[in-house]
Amino acid sequence: MAALQTAPPSSPPLVEILDVERRVVAVLPVAEAARQKLRHRAVVVLLFDEQGRLSLRRRPESPSGKLGRWDVPVRGPVLAREAVHDAATRSLLSELGIHAERLRPVLELPAQPENNNEFLQVYSLTRPEAVTPGAQDRESGDYSFSAEELGCLLRDFRELVSPRFLLLAEAMNLKGLWRRRP
Repeated sequence: MAALQTAPPSSPPLVEILDVERRVVAVLPVAEAARQKLRHRAVVVLLFDEQGRLSLRRRPESPSGKLGRWDVPVRGPVLAREAVHDAATRSLLSELGIHAERLRPVLELPAQPENNNEFLQVYSLTRPEAVTPGAQDRESGDYSFSAEELGCLLRDFRELVSPRFLLLAEAMNLKGLWRRRP
């Protein structure tokens, strides 16, 4: 009888835990860093279409899959010894299957409770493929917001937006960014 071959157990992805001055003080699994809300680096990619609409995704709120708050579709940790730009490229590929080297750094946010104590590097990407105005993918909860729609969402329905995206929107003044076209 042939012995079953099993793959060796893989170790969980690791992130560098940082102090206030961004010096590495430890290396822990991503899940543990998130659970303890320890300072670490992360990336977000804002996806715009050629008309300047921003793609957002309703994240699952519970294990039942019930849709929760609007958030960016691409986010991820910067793994130990990984360059920040490489983390953004990897996250974009793993989340949406898009390979793009031409990500534009937009801004950096400090670690705060609203963004789970992540030093957040924000990138943007304008996708060349056209998206139908106001198009929504019902299965994934994706929606492309025009500047007016996003303004209404942030002004009148803040409870439907993740704290991380609220922080991002306030820091970037996204409506102004849209007027300049990403």
